[in-house]
Amino acid sequence: MIYSPANVDRAAVYDVDRNEKFEMPLLVNTGTGSVVVAKLPLRLNHKGKVDRETIHFDSIHPIYGGGIKPCLFHCYGRRP
Repeated sequence: MIYSPANVDRAAVYDVDRNEKFEMPLLVNTGTGSVVVAKLPLRLNHKGKVDRETIHFDSIHPIYGGGIKPCLFHCYGRRP
């Protein structure tokens, strides 16, 4: 499933193996195991869009916390 700000409100995304929280996640795809994050400091590319990078993981688990939308994502096994 693909999660973005359009269908999830303010969810935190963590790399559990590195104990690291991603500051500006833009998209989480649990099917492909990828997280798209904005590069910091924020800057625009030549097309006028936010400069971003994709980080791949072996697995991503959405955590619902009692609601119908995920409030947290745990990512395991970062790939190079």
